[in-house]
Amino acid sequence: MTADELRGLPIHEQVPEVLKLEQEGIFFSKDLSKSVLYSIAASGTSQHIAMLAFDCNEFLDHRVREILAQHGWFQTVLSDLPHFTFLGLAEAELPGRGLKSIEADGQTFWIPDV
Repeated sequence: MTADELRGLPIHEQVPEVLKLEQEGIFFSKDLSKSVLYSIAASGTSQHIAMLAFDCNEFLDHRVREILAQHGWFQTVLSDLPHFTFLGLAEAELPGRGLKSIEADGQTFWIPDV
């Protein structure tokens, strides 16, 4: 199947075809080194669609991160810097909910403490 044929398929048919190609070693992640499922949410599962996440262009501005945190929005994906997830809690409550903070590039990410 060519790339044009793949793009021409309805999304519910594209996904199985992409996964078949990945089983053959043809990957679709951002850097083409692993499954696309490591780069994006599976169809219908995005927190963005559910309005529980958004990407913020000003993610490097600590004032923006502070304002977002005051309203329950936190960075939660180390590999997706602009991504903020609505957790709906004060930052002090996050460790009690099974999250731990990780500092990276001057930013705090809250990830599962496993």
